Amino acid sequence: MQSVRAGPSPVGSYLPAVALQPPPAGYMGDHGPPYQHMMQLMAPAMNDASPVNQTLTTVTAVSTQAKEEELESDDEQSVAEDKKMEYVYCGIDWKPFLPTALASSTVAGAICVFFIQIPIICRATGMREVALYTTFGVLFLITLGCMMYCINADPGQSRKTRNVSHDIEEGLPQRAHKSFQYRRPIRRYDHYCKWVKNVIGLLNHREFILMVGGLIAIALLGILMDLWVAILLAEEGSLDAEVAVALHLGYSVALLAVAGPIMKIHFGLISRNELAQEWRSNQHYVANNTSKGDNVYVEELSDDEFNEIFDRGEFIYDKNRNPFDHGFARNCLNFWCKPRWPADSKGNF
Repeated sequence: MQSVRAGPSPVGSYLPAVALQPPPAGYMGDHGPPYQHMMQLMAPAMNDASPVNQTLTTVTAVSTQAKEEELESDDEQSVAEDKKMEYVYCGIDWKPFLPTALASSTVAGAICVFFIQIPIICRATGMREVALYTTFGVLFLITLGCMMYCINADPGQSRKTRNVSHDIEEGLPQRAHKSFQYRRPIRRYDHYCKWVKNVIGLLNHREFILMVGGLIAIALLGILMDLWVAILLAEEGSLDAEVAVALHLGYSVALLAVAGPIMKIHFGLISRNELAQEWRSNQHYVANNTSKGDNVYVEELSDDEFNEIFDRGEFIYDKNRNPFDHGFARNCLNFWCKPRWPADSKGNF
């Protein structure tokens, strides 16, 4: 039977353990000479025709090829997952239109708020329109700005270097993955979002969370204002405004139903410093009461046992398997405050 191999519960549960950071690439032991010093000693012999340079180039090519083969499997998995998310209705694939639908519906919601809801509320209560216009104007501008950025921005492709010694010592970033959209791996790859038709990675992850948070705020405030305005309109008997408010209420409920679960998942991931790619591939999850005993890595289970335990929702998040999990407070601080734009930033945090 084909294994489900899907991600576990977005909230997860912690197991008290000590997270150990793996040794960096190029580490040669406590008693070995520093890598940089060895490279300085070998520099005179490293000309284009020297055997040493040819050997280093061969090692680099082999290492790079192995890493690219691993990333190609991630690319194929991303393409397969993308093909599963079909939105074909009446013979038309609507998935390419999702970013346009998201942006246009948000703009339409803003028009309803500014030209119908706010004037009616201010007229009935005597509130100042400037305060409401300013509050909702900032909210919609931030949300739409982050949305446009997520749609159009480079999510953080790995930077190429011609320095052979740097390639050998540093290697590709630990949390980088390849996407079918880009030629180079994406640093701190999180997931592919069909709503913005782009990868979410190192350089647009925070903006993605701000966008989702803004959409949730718009939906919640929209529902409250719609109910309030509906009561006021019932007394006035304005049919056109009532229809517009009813449509906006339906939009707000649908928006909350879509954005709410997304935020719930990503709140859990951020609190554990776990990327969606790692969550989907079950990198940090174990199971108890299995045929192999307790605290068993879920990917070591057979397909049948994996699916059975998955269906029961008994995957357990093991903090010891995630070297980037430093506790809730530090994880959130790193996510929001860690510099991401420096040229040497690899997203290994």
